[in-house]
Amino acid sequence: MNRKEFEEYQRQVDRQQCDIYAGILFHHMTFKSGRKQHIKYELECKEFKVLREKYALKKVAKTGTEFDQAKRLLHFLAPKLTHSSWYDNHVPCNALDLLEYSFENPEHGINCLNKSKILEECCLALHIYARRVSLMPYSPYDFDNHVVTEIYDTTRNKWIMLDPTTDGYLIDENKTPLSVLEIREKFARNEFITFVSSVDHQNDLKKLQEKYIGLNSYYCKNLFYVEVDAKSTFGDDKKSLYFVPESFSVMENAIANIEWRLRQMPEEHADFRTEMLSRIEKLKKTPEPQCTNILALTESPIKDERMK
Repeated sequence: MNRKEFEEYQRQVDRQQCDIYAGILFHHMTFKSGRKQHIKYELECKEFKVLREKYALKKVAKTGTEFDQAKRLLHFLAPKLTHSSWYDNHVPCNALDLLEYSFENPEHGINCLNKSKILEECCLALHIYARRVSLMPYSPYDFDNHVVTEIYDTTRNKWIMLDPTTDGYLIDENKTPLSVLEIREKFARNEFITFVSSVDHQNDLKKLQEKYIGLNSYYCKNLFYVEVDAKSTFGDDKKSLYFVPESFSVMENAIANIEWRLRQMPEEHADFRTEMLSRIEKLKKTPEPQCTNILALTESPIKDERMK
């Protein structure tokens, strides 16, 4: 098999996997009703002023819609933040500390969780409503999930997902940038959708879809349920809201995941094994997290001044 044949084979595998993940979403389109809550947003604090000035964010974002400005921030930040899946989250989770550690420093890679926090706070510092969103897979036998940022565009009256790890976002056949929930539904209904980078020409969407089939499949895999920070602000208050499909248990999935990881673990890591067994016992005593009504992900953050 030559290189061209291998690449075509890989695209076929990615297409098949995407269809499987989309099928899972199709059969789990209804979310648990959950309690009515509103995500909170803080648009001004002394740290945001420092962030704006230190990284000249107004100059980077320029003018235009919130999406236009956020997309410029995305492309400014993404190439300057090296990715590392092995980053241990030791730096305080806020844009100032994370940028001091990782900005234009290839030896200090960070993960998607922290990249998304940086973009979120840079947007908030420019009074663009933004939030960090964790995309979670269906299978407990999966080491991986993904984290992105959503911004609210007042011109379009909608949320839009931006990914600082891939420097891009997803669009439909009309080139409309999509929210996390819109992306999920597009995949579930087998409608046209594709990733585009922030610098892609969008003249041939079918060609882009083919080019990015691996990324499209990756997003589809990680869109089963969603976690969102309860408050978008400077730093991390470590409180999350859960948006979960019906008949799915977050706790049972977490326990099965740790048990699976234990089976993959080399025998020599005895100390870590003990720690993970302890985590399983703790999870078995932990109640299922209370879910939030899915409407919290679609509502305007401006209505009723909910950020206060």
